[in-house]
Amino acid sequence: MPCFQRDTDSFFDDHHDTIKTGFHGGTVVHWMSRAIVLSFFITATIPGQAAAPPFEIVIDSGSPYYFPASAKVPAGAPIRWDNPTGSPHTITQDGCVQEGPCAFDSGVVPPSDSYTIPGLSPGRYPYQCRLHPIMRGVLVITDPAEMSSHT
Repeated sequence: MPCFQRDTDSFFDDHHDTIKTGFHGGTVVHWMSRAIVLSFFITATIPGQAAAPPFEIVIDSGSPYYFPASAKVPAGAPIRWDNPTGSPHTITQDGCVQEGPCAFDSGVVPPSDSYTIPGLSPGRYPYQCRLHPIMRGVLVITDPAEMSSHT
């Protein structure tokens, strides 16, 4: 059974306590917690592959209501609708309103709020505002390889 005692000789500097143990005459220092904190800072500061920023669509009170009204977005890219208007709106894929599969439905998006989806498979996705059915837009989701070959 190890016996613990406090020791004022620190591995890092003279201001931190260490703990001596009976295991092989070694010293257990607060180095493990320091190593964990250090690894956190190293991991947090080394740039990794950042998530792609969302494709942005802005809701407007006048035509075309969604800007852009027709948006071409690569498959899997996040998409965000911003509502800077003074009215609530929805972003509802037509399949949710008709008898079809529902790809996305925001519910009510209040003024000064937004709605984001993580991404969609390739295809055409017409959508509308359930509260204001005149407001319509369409997403054209393309295969990322197809988009890069047209640039």
